[in-house]
Amino acid sequence: MQKKIDNTSYMRQRATIITQTPMRITLGGGGTDVLWYSKKYGGAWISATIDKYVFVTLNIPEDKNLIRISHGDTAAFVNDVNDIPNEIIRECMKLVGVTSGIEISTVADASARSGLGGSGAFEVGVLNALYTYLRKPVSPIQLGKEACYIEMDKMGKSIGPQDQYIVSLGGIKYFEINNPNGEVDKVEDIDISSHTVSELEHNLLFFRTGIMRDANSVLLDQKQKAELKSDQNEVIEALHQIKELGQKVKRYLEEGDLDAFGKSLDIHWLIKKRLSKKVTSSQIDFWYTEAMKSGALGGKIMGAGGGGWFMFYVPKDKQKFREKMAQIGLEEKKCRFDWEGTKVIINLS
Repeated sequence: MQKKIDNTSYMRQRATIITQTPMRITLGGGGTDVLWYSKKYGGAWISATIDKYVFVTLNIPEDKNLIRISHGDTAAFVNDVNDIPNEIIRECMKLVGVTSGIEISTVADASARSGLGGSGAFEVGVLNALYTYLRKPVSPIQLGKEACYIEMDKMGKSIGPQDQYIVSLGGIKYFEINNPNGEVDKVEDIDISSHTVSELEHNLLFFRTGIMRDANSVLLDQKQKAELKSDQNEVIEALHQIKELGQKVKRYLEEGDLDAFGKSLDIHWLIKKRLSKKVTSSQIDFWYTEAMKSGALGGKIMGAGGGGWFMFYVPKDKQKFREKMAQIGLEEKKCRFDWEGTKVIINLS
C-alpha cells in the first residue's frame, strides 16, 4: 500500500515567508512621542509611510536545532536563541516563542541609520513573519505595541512609539499620547483629499546625505540636556512648540493648505535644532541653507537628526532645485506614499 504523504507537514518543514514593511517619514510633531516627554506632557504627531521597505525572509533550515541569521553585513549560526547577536531578532523570537529551527534574513531599500524608522520596520517585519509562521493572526496595532515593548522596555532605548505604530498601519495618520504610561491612545486617519496627497507626493523631495547617525545617541543627548536645570526649560518649551505645530499641520493637510505645511517644516527645523547639538552640523546647515535659497519652503533631516535623509517641500522649479542639490552633493531618492503598512507578500507554510 502506498503511504499517504502529509503535504501540510511537508510544507511546514519547507516554510518560506516574506514580509514587506514600509519605512516612515514625519510630517509634523516629530519628537514629541519620546517617552520622557510624552508621559508628562503628552505627545501629538503625524507620520506617513513611504515606498521604501524592509523585507524579512523566514525559512526552515534542514537542521531543526539550528538558528541562522543574516542581517546587513553580519551572519550568525547558533543553537541557542540567547546566542543570537542581533538583539532585535533575539528579543522578537523570545517574545513570540520561536526559539529554534529557524532561518531569518533581511534586506532593505534604504541603508540603516537613514532616519526613516528602519529599526521599527525591521522589528515589525520580523514579528509579522514569526506570527505568520505560527499561524497566529495579530493585528497591526498589536504588532506596533509589541515592537515598542521590545525596543523600549527590553532594549532600553530612549525613543518613542512613532515608528513601530505607523509602519504597522501604513498611510498618513495622526497620533496622540495623553496618559502617564506613554501609551498611544489616539490613532486617526487624516481627512486628506486625493488632490492634496497627489500634490504632497509631487512636491516633497528626498535626498540622501550619506551621513550615518545613531538616533538613540541623539535622543539620549536631548534627554540629558532636558535634565540639566540650565537647559531644561529650553528643551521642554521647544517640544511644546513642536507638538503645537504638529496639531496645526493636521489642519493644514485637511484644508489642503500645502504652502502653510511647507513653511511649517522650516519652523519645525529651526525649533528642532534647539533640542540637541547633535541634531545638525555645519555641513547639514550648509545643505539646508542652499535648499532654502533654491526654492524650498521648508525641510528637515528625517528622524532624530544628525544625518540620514533630507526632506524638502518644493512647490516650483523642481528641476532647478534638483540640479542644485546634486551640485552640492545630495543624492535624490524618489518616494511615494505606502497605504498598506506591514504585510506578508509570500507565505509558503
